[in-house]
Amino acid sequence: MKWLLLILTSVFAITVKADINLKGDLTQFDYPFLLGDWYLFNPNPQQSQEDFLTIKLSLASDYKFSIRVEKKDYSVDYWQGHYSVGVGTLILGVNADIPQSYQYRSSHNRLMLNGITFIKGLPNAIAGSWTSRDIQGEDILASNVSQMDLVLQPDFVFLFMAQSQDGTFVTHEGIYFMEDDHLILMYEEGEQDSRYTLSKDTLTLTSEHFDMYAELARVE
Repeated sequence: MKWLLLILTSVFAITVKADINLKGDLTQFDYPFLLGDWYLFNPNPQQSQEDFLTIKLSLASDYKFSIRVEKKDYSVDYWQGHYSVGVGTLILGVNADIPQSYQYRSSHNRLMLNGITFIKGLPNAIAGSWTSRDIQGEDILASNVSQMDLVLQPDFVFLFMAQSQDGTFVTHEGIYFMEDDHLILMYEEGEQDSRYTLSKDTLTLTSEHFDMYAELARVE
């Protein structure tokens, strides 16, 4: 992993020349599978010559990135900057003196940079099974939804089930990703961007695009 040494000596000397907030509709972001927190763990820190325990790479929809490196002595180095992305190419530090270009491949929970695999991690304890205990909003009630169940797996796969008052079930399966307080469900028929809050064993979902409020309880 010689490229790690290159990162530690060059790309992290980044001076950000602009602080532009480009975040918008996350359902329109061209590379949704890149967003989130990506981790690389040193499998044998006692034997490895690489001076790190964990590397965390965070990629945001406003094309900002940050990298946090926890070293063997438990000290932490942190850098941030801007990135650009194209088909198969990720450039970190586009405003740096020496931007670093990587060939990448990604799935919903794996990111490979120059052959090194990072694993996507959840930012909080949202994974689990959830069932609705309160549903409000003119739009959601107009669809006669009486019950909602949502399963969020740690590997970023979800299962959503809605039951109407006449007993009809609608089911969606797909991939989800998160940014700030946004929870985006991606499935074959479309996408759904919800704002969420998580408090102990209560997950609250609202929408900016239609009138909906759903309070869900964690299923043990």
